[in-house]
Amino acid sequence: MLKRTKAYGLSLGVSSTLLMTTVFASAGGGILTPAVHAAEKTLSEKEAIALAQKQLKILGEYKHRDAEFVDGIEMLWGKSIWYTSWDKENGGSLGVQQDATSGKIWKYEYLGEEQDLDANQKKLTEDQAFQVATQFLKQVATEEERSRLSKPNEYPDSDIFYTRDKQGIDVNFTRIENGVPFLENGFRLIVGNDGEVIYFERRWSEGKLPDASKVIKIAEAEKKWDEGAFPTKDMAFVSRKESEPYQLVYEFQSNDPQFVNAITGKMLDSYGQVAKERKVQPLGKTVPPSTAERKLITKDEAQKIAEQQLKKLPGTYVSNGRVIESGSGSDRKVWFFEFTSQPGEGKKSDTVKIGIDASGYFVQYNVNQKTRFNEESKKIEKGITWVQAQESARKLVQTFYSDQLGIIYAVDYTPSEEKIKEIWENDEPYEIEFGYLINGIPVVDTIFQVNVDAETGEVVDLYNHLYNLGPSGDSSLPKNEDGIDLNTVKKVVKENKKLMLTYFHPKVRGSNGLMKMLEQPLLVYRYVGEKGLVTADGKWHRFTKERKQ
Repeated sequence: MLKRTKAYGLSLGVSSTLLMTTVFASAGGGILTPAVHAAEKTLSEKEAIALAQKQLKILGEYKHRDAEFVDGIEMLWGKSIWYTSWDKENGGSLGVQQDATSGKIWKYEYLGEEQDLDANQKKLTEDQAFQVATQFLKQVATEEERSRLSKPNEYPDSDIFYTRDKQGIDVNFTRIENGVPFLENGFRLIVGNDGEVIYFERRWSEGKLPDASKVIKIAEAEKKWDEGAFPTKDMAFVSRKESEPYQLVYEFQSNDPQFVNAITGKMLDSYGQVAKERKVQPLGKTVPPSTAERKLITKDEAQKIAEQQLKKLPGTYVSNGRVIESGSGSDRKVWFFEFTSQPGEGKKSDTVKIGIDASGYFVQYNVNQKTRFNEESKKIEKGITWVQAQESARKLVQTFYSDQLGIIYAVDYTPSEEKIKEIWENDEPYEIEFGYLINGIPVVDTIFQVNVDAETGEVVDLYNHLYNLGPSGDSSLPKNEDGIDLNTVKKVVKENKKLMLTYFHPKVRGSNGLMKMLEQPLLVYRYVGEKGLVTADGKWHRFTKERKQ
């Protein structure tokens, strides 16, 4: 049994649990074929390093620096891994993630700066990159796995990078089962300008897949999508460049109904949950004045703001003198001030931390962080409901942001019964999300989170470091009544993508903001194609074109 910590900011731990181990047998040409044996201990550091060197020939040019065992509760795929670091004498380093029981390479990444092409060097072609990637797969994937892959880049990568600092050509191999593509599974690689693989990632779900013979007809799925798919209307930087102003766009956010369950016909969001059109409603009517950009403040001024915020809460709080300064640069600085409550005789005091940034914004509230980090998690036998947690979070936001309620909305989301059960089983907090509005329209990348103890209903953390909108309204920006109707938006999506039957493995929200692959794969109908969004003039904007060399 893993020992979990009740930490509403960080979850770390190393398991000594007895696990599966794999002995590798050579299958010709140096390819490793795993043979799994029953319940034995996890690979040792020495074993993991040896298996990494056997699979990755390039490691012969590198010297092993260090290794770290990372527990499965921290990893996307729920697997414990060995993370090893490697250095080269003339510069550059590699990071390798391996399955701690099988030794399979899950991730390989070149961490140094890539050299620019010399004047005499020819730019790598896509076909050359495909050849390099195909040869690399022979080192890290079994012959049986490779036999179930698409052609390189035959299907779009469902988790495409929108921005990155690595030059090179992306190569994506999609897993195919029973003739049906599994977009979340396969292998992603980046081949650098020098013809070497500089990034590799394995994505492979285990376990039984749903029966593809029981799906509804594609015509029925198309009708259900037409009736039940609802993209979000929001403000975004279309080119993802901060220098450009916000534009009105339409795109499918995580909680939007966008896939059709191919077995039941119900609309699903990106978490695999049954979903419906979401409503956006501000928490109130108060709107801060549209003033010029705020000036930077000092630590003493920040402390006065923190003290004023605490006066909004019942009870008395006294500074304990502890102040933590975080962030580089004068405009990114945040001060965290600690206060101690003054309860009645015989009652336990609380330690409250308030974060104020250099512009005077209230960015964090936390109760008893240290104590909670040291508590061992226990199953919640009787807790509060999701609705009760939402109300508790809403009250705190209304308390601290009473002058901004007209530009803040609560994210319309309810987790599944299975997710609620998991929260209670693992003694995790309810994570309630809020976002900001400009002219009544949600703004991308301004979501902040309030954590509520699922047992007591107490708000234990508010984290809001993303708000940087400045003035609350701008006459030059789009209004809520602007734009096009959703039927037109969906028509544009259909013109640029193709409705297909696919396997789908949703990422679900875990504790502390971590994403997990916890649910079994599903069969869904979805529109497949390059990632993009619809602009307010009814045009399709592709994200991938911004990543071309």
